[in-house]
Amino acid sequence: MSSRPGKTAPRLIQDILTYDPRYEERAGRNILTDPPPHHDPTKPPERALPIRNCRHSFMTKHDQSLLPVPGVFPDQKTVYKVASFCQNCRFHLDLVVDFSDYEIRNSPCPSKDYPLHHFIYQAEDVSEGNMLGNSNVPKTYRFQCSSTKCPAELRIRMRPPRLKDEHIRLMTDRILLRKRLESAKILDPGRTDHRMARPVDGYDFLSTYLKDSLNPTRGKSRVPLLNRKFLVTFGRDCDEMLRGLGFSREIENPGNGDEICWHLPKPPAPSDPLSSSDDSLRTVIQDVIEELSVLILSMPDSEKQGVRNMTYQPKPSQTEIERALGCLDYSKRSMTRAEVKSAKEEEDHPYYAGLGALGDFSDELLLFAYSRQVGTDVANSPYYFECLQDLAIGRKSSMLEEKVQMLASQGQTNRKEVAKAYSSLGMDHKHAELLSDEIIIGQFKSRLQDISPALEEDTRNMLRIIGQARQSQRILQEASNAIETYEQALSWLDLDPGQPDEFVQTMFTVKAADSPANRDIAVKAVEIIAESRNSARLRDFLRTGAMGAPEMDIEEAYRLLGIKNRSETIDFAVLESFLVVQKDAPYNDADQLQQAYDLLYKERGKESYDANVEKPRAPSHPLEIWPVGCENIGNTCYLNSVLQFLFTIRPLREMILNFDDFRQEPTPEALESKRVGRSTVSVEKVKTAQEFVFELRKLFQMMITAPSDKVRPDINLAFLALFNAANATTKGNAPGQPAPETNTIKGLGDINGMPLLGPMPNPFVDNKSVNEIGIDSTAKEQVDSVLSDAGSLGAAKLGEEGLGDWKEQQLLQEDSKTQKFEQDKPDPPSRPPPGPPPVPPRPKTTQQSNNNMHALEAVARQQDAAEVLQNIFDLLRCAMRPSATMDDGEQFDLINELFYSQITTARTIDGVTNLNTAVQDFILTSPGDRNRHLYTVLDDEFDLVEEDITTAQCKRHSTKYEFIDHLPPILMINVRRLIYDANAKGTRKIECHIAMPETLYLDRYLHHTNSLSAVELLERRMAQWDIKKRLRQLQRRKTELEDVELDKTELKISLADVVDGAADYVDELQKTEAEDSDLVNLDPLPIEPGLSEQMRLRAHHLRKDAELLSEPIRELEEESMSIFADLKDHPYLLQAVFIHRGTATGGHYWIYIHDFKNNIWRKYNDDVVTEVTDLADIFTQEEVYPATSTGMVYVRKDDVMKLTEAVKRNPAKPPPDDVEMKDAGSDVDVEEYANIEILNGVDLKMDAP
Repeated sequence: MSSRPGKTAPRLIQDILTYDPRYEERAGRNILTDPPPHHDPTKPPERALPIRNCRHSFMTKHDQSLLPVPGVFPDQKTVYKVASFCQNCRFHLDLVVDFSDYEIRNSPCPSKDYPLHHFIYQAEDVSEGNMLGNSNVPKTYRFQCSSTKCPAELRIRMRPPRLKDEHIRLMTDRILLRKRLESAKILDPGRTDHRMARPVDGYDFLSTYLKDSLNPTRGKSRVPLLNRKFLVTFGRDCDEMLRGLGFSREIENPGNGDEICWHLPKPPAPSDPLSSSDDSLRTVIQDVIEELSVLILSMPDSEKQGVRNMTYQPKPSQTEIERALGCLDYSKRSMTRAEVKSAKEEEDHPYYAGLGALGDFSDELLLFAYSRQVGTDVANSPYYFECLQDLAIGRKSSMLEEKVQMLASQGQTNRKEVAKAYSSLGMDHKHAELLSDEIIIGQFKSRLQDISPALEEDTRNMLRIIGQARQSQRILQEASNAIETYEQALSWLDLDPGQPDEFVQTMFTVKAADSPANRDIAVKAVEIIAESRNSARLRDFLRTGAMGAPEMDIEEAYRLLGIKNRSETIDFAVLESFLVVQKDAPYNDADQLQQAYDLLYKERGKESYDANVEKPRAPSHPLEIWPVGCENIGNTCYLNSVLQFLFTIRPLREMILNFDDFRQEPTPEALESKRVGRSTVSVEKVKTAQEFVFELRKLFQMMITAPSDKVRPDINLAFLALFNAANATTKGNAPGQPAPETNTIKGLGDINGMPLLGPMPNPFVDNKSVNEIGIDSTAKEQVDSVLSDAGSLGAAKLGEEGLGDWKEQQLLQEDSKTQKFEQDKPDPPSRPPPGPPPVPPRPKTTQQSNNNMHALEAVARQQDAAEVLQNIFDLLRCAMRPSATMDDGEQFDLINELFYSQITTARTIDGVTNLNTAVQDFILTSPGDRNRHLYTVLDDEFDLVEEDITTAQCKRHSTKYEFIDHLPPILMINVRRLIYDANAKGTRKIECHIAMPETLYLDRYLHHTNSLSAVELLERRMAQWDIKKRLRQLQRRKTELEDVELDKTELKISLADVVDGAADYVDELQKTEAEDSDLVNLDPLPIEPGLSEQMRLRAHHLRKDAELLSEPIRELEEESMSIFADLKDHPYLLQAVFIHRGTATGGHYWIYIHDFKNNIWRKYNDDVVTEVTDLADIFTQEEVYPATSTGMVYVRKDDVMKLTEAVKRNPAKPPPDDVEMKDAGSDVDVEEYANIEILNGVDLKMDAP
């Protein structure tokens, strides 16, 4: 059984009756599954339940239940199911008790030893996911009885109402009912008896239809649309609700023309309640009928005249739940009437909840609850003992008091005693979780050195209390001062396992001298160490009191043989030659060297060279069907993600592989009219860009033909893609030269000297977001300069300066360093020793390679993440020739065709509208301050912006909005996750989740669609803008009521709580004044009588106001989302998601890419490419240290197969094994080497014979 607290069955039932999933997130815990917080008696008690939680009134649904039979005990085939629903909140509850685990557990509770079930929460089975974290979905919680002999498994399933609030509004809103009446008159003008339906009619008629569907009879299986009651009650706008309930609409021809009819649902036949699905049509209909009956009863009597479904007499299900859980008649303590009344009106003391019990438990049951909590959650036994102690005093129970005394005599302690024990050793119990056993024992030992022997026993007792609280056998062993194991012996002597025998002798002497009483324990410790080490020297010491010569250890052997690097491979043949030479040396001890050699050979003689060589990782998939990964070569995880994404874009990849067909001629004449980014392009910039494309082509070819599952991008490719000339500190630093240190932001930092992976997360901060957080212009300029300006020059500066000059400067700097070194070094000797002949140039040294890596890491740390792709696009466009020229002279090419959209800004000032069109390769969005859907995020970017322009002459009103004139086939959406925090005076990362749909419909953001003209689409957008304006007003008011910020803190409380606190303060003032007036004659404070009561009444109204705002806010949000629900002319499919995990100062990037051909998602994490088996990894977000999306890529649905191809592989065969090298013999053909002029660095000429 896992170590966690549980609940007795009565306690669990009480929690079920008050559990409300709607307010679980606000309450901060799940009262059904989470253990109650530990009560602090020094603080005022907190409410166990949120005020708004529904106090459920569950009624039994007999058709879905399998109820226990009174007097029949469960066996191995018994399964109970109590299906019920709440008359107040209409939530549904399914409680299943399964006794089928009867192999070992064959004694169900209640029994003699277990008078009640004691359930422990096991897991949660969420049947429906929700990307926005909505808790109002069906959930199933599993519990297991903690008795080792009880097979009972409990499943509790909570489901929200079947009828949504929108369905109820459709049936009861009088405005909608009047519209249906008008529509009925138009659809059926021949009738004159049309009357407006009542709100109750929808409930009544729908209930009748559903009951008829469960008991089908001839002639009651269809309802004509033009049926008078149906037409005015449901009309045409309830179609979605009816279809959701199983109704179907068909066109029939009974002989007098076509007629639209609704056919009643056709649920399956009744089945076993245990085998029927919760979502089967019969179950859904039964649930809706129950809900409709409750809704009808809730209507005013004046509106229920003529209602046919008035007969409704449900049966409460609490008794059946108690019988199923075996606690219908549990033992209760006797209480007076006053105590019974108080128990009903007030919550139990928190200590009862801590024991998983109720206040009416008898003493015997309370002791049972205590024993189960301690048995299943040993770590918190001091708290449970404290609960029992306090309740024994409060109840004045002799039985409980005797039990408490007996437990105390056995060493059980409460939290106060544990805190005192920590304090006696100089530690704070609040930090107990951070303290290891080694730290506590070390603190204890240091404390023993400072106290007298008389206090040692008390100190050990304090340590014993800590050991019992932590359930640490090591601490308890230390407290008992007993030694049984090798580790305990070392610990008692304050030794480490690696210390030699000499130290054992020294510490034995020290311990025995400190306290002669410890000599016997010290002798035992040395005996245990001697046996464990099989040390003859320690045995001699115990027998004679002296130790022989020490044995050589491995460290001494390395030292004697002069081996400094122990990780390198040892050539024992060389060592043997060394021993032969050293034997004749008079100053060396040949026996010692031989002993060192023997010891080293014993330790490492059997090692092979292969043991030190890293074995290649076995591919997880066949190379022919799986993409390769890209190794991280220094802060390039984001670049790797970008390169993987570009490789999957088929037209772009084909252009790179066949670049010669697209190559720009790098001559001044050919570049005269070339414009990229509205700037002219120099010859040097084109050459640099083409050098990048050549490197990229080489990488793409490797990604196709590599005979392994990963490739390594060239460092030059990374520099060309990441280099940003705006970073003055790196200007001119080539791959061979490390960038100088700066005191600017250090990118992602490092761990143990190794840089963290990836550039900074998306750093864009626009004017709007800066103004929203209220920073001054100076701070704004600082933010812009740090987060945006670095990318404004981009690769353009690289081209202007020229990579060739950059490399040339590097060579000059290296030459100057060499010259300086030659000048500084001492003069050579007059007769230099003879040296070997000249040798050919060697490859780059490790130091040079490290310099390259450090330079790359420095560049990558300073590169803005969102600019990497822009830099690459800029290089590609500069390298290729244009396919056409746009109206403004800008080059049009494949990059424009694939990625660039055309966005128009419409600005209206004093009724005059001006249009300004711009092209851009991505849409930049802000996540906001809460989890939101991507549609909501995009709506904000294309929202209507209103502002007043004040000049010296007049004040003018301006409005502005944007729309997309042209959609690219591939749409990139970047997320602005870094903002300036004025309070922290620095940047911070927004970690709010953006829920991404797999299919994104972009109709709402266009100028017009296939189904709507520009005017019609603008009308819808204006309607949404109006809704959002009202929504912002309501949200602003709700924030004012619920989130009042406290000065100089991050805490927020509601305005009602502020008023309540002020009322309490007024009461305290009046109380203090009354007490002081008896002692001193003071003038009374001018407090109006009844002021605190008035303030509390006002606080109540403020809470009510905040609660009343929730419903209209929800309705407006749903209305806003539904305006564009039917616009689906421009679908785009999610193809890639860029992910960042970390903070504003560092982290790691990877990318998810969808393979549409094989319909799978893959995760590209540098050199590892894996399949995503759980899509929740992509579409949901963790609560703690979450990975967040920084960009999404959507591809036009009709073109995904043409535009994307995730896998393109043709792996080459691996090279053959190395050829064995042999000495040349007399049969060598010398003519083959006749033309060799230099061999091994020696100048020679071989003439043929």
